[in-house]
Amino acid sequence: MISDKEFVFIIGAPRSGTTWLQAMLAAHPSVCSTIDELKLFDFFTVPLEQGWNYLIGLQTATGGGRNGLAAMWTDAEFYDFLSEFVDRIYTQVSAAKPDATVLLDKAPAYSTCVDHIDKLIPRVRFIHMIRDGRDVAASMVAASRGWGQPWAPGDVESASKQWKEHVLGARKARQYPGRYMEVRYEELLTNGTQVLRGVLEFMGVSTDPSVVSAIYDGHRFENMKQKGKGARDFSLPKEFFRKGQSGDWRNSLNPTERYLFHEAAGDLLAELGYCEPSWWFENSYQRMTVPICLTLSSRSRLQTKAGEALKRVVGPKWTARLRSFRSLTPQ
Repeated sequence: MISDKEFVFIIGAPRSGTTWLQAMLAAHPSVCSTIDELKLFDFFTVPLEQGWNYLIGLQTATGGGRNGLAAMWTDAEFYDFLSEFVDRIYTQVSAAKPDATVLLDKAPAYSTCVDHIDKLIPRVRFIHMIRDGRDVAASMVAASRGWGQPWAPGDVESASKQWKEHVLGARKARQYPGRYMEVRYEELLTNGTQVLRGVLEFMGVSTDPSVVSAIYDGHRFENMKQKGKGARDFSLPKEFFRKGQSGDWRNSLNPTERYLFHEAAGDLLAELGYCEPSWWFENSYQRMTVPICLTLSSRSRLQTKAGEALKRVVGPKWTARLRSFRSLTPQ
């Protein structure tokens, strides 16, 4: 691994402001950043590791010797290979700004593989960008109708599950003391200069007030939207920059969508301090009518709810027996 660089990764759910933060940090003279998302781990090294673990698992399951590549390499040799591959990529990235002391990379997908990254890059630091999941879900659904169609979920329920998966995955990095930092999107909007200074301190680079202020002022959301640029002038789709607001979910999510989000990720939303348990309904009658109407309108949801009710009444053991009996009954 490049021995003279400090590695920092920005992680977090898609549409949480990770690109915005990356652009600001990349503007610092001591930081060298990737231009686009390399997808280095989620597309390349993680699948290789999964293949390796599969071969090792075969040995355990069969009680025989190692298979395939695992018969030729040791675990240490395999992970040395992955480290050399990663080192080669980042050496090329670093060449664009050789005097920088920090190498910065960003990808929301990295949120789900922090343990893997830590295994390959010693002393890596993680900056977790967190945004109100309701705003994230609304932004994902909006993106799915245009530039984000290949990856963005087109419904609030799927988007809320993706937000929760990424946040929980990224928060696993809390196990690395002194190498994990959480940044709230909403605070970066309202108190940007101070938040940015704290992030730069975490990265171990200069926090000269004039430099920090100039970077933040030059990367205000309105300016980036007008330019349509990301880190190191990387061009972004025209619709990439949406509204850059906090709380716009109130205008975007209808009562049913709010309830769906609450069901899928409301517990995490409350844990992060973004809501109270009753946030999703505006009128008391909606507390009953929205779930009932939603259940009755969906056969799969109705079956799920019926199964949950049955389990509460007769217990999981008898529920399983009833399902088994039903499967044997002619339809």
